Amino acid sequence: MKVLPKMKTRGSGCIINIASRAGTVTVPYLASYGVSKAGVIKFTESVQKDLDTDGLGDKIQLYALHPGAVQTDLSRRKSTPVKAL
Repeated sequence: MKVLPKMKTRGSGCIINIASRAGTVTVPYLASYGVSKAGVIKFTESVQKDLDTDGLGDKIQLYALHPGAVQTDLSRRKSTPVKAL
């Protein structure tokens, strides 16, 4: 996060990371997507805890936004299992 050092110097800021509901629930055939979004959520929580520990948690806030379903090629495709090699 390139902006965080400047926010720390300034003593204020807000970062909004885009996650997904798929990072908090299990969705068939979307393991990679779900795991990547769960990573965004945990990263956001961890950095916020770091800021809390540094005494900056009330001045710099991080959020992981979980938007609802969005029409994309991924959401429109039929869920079909991948055959094992």
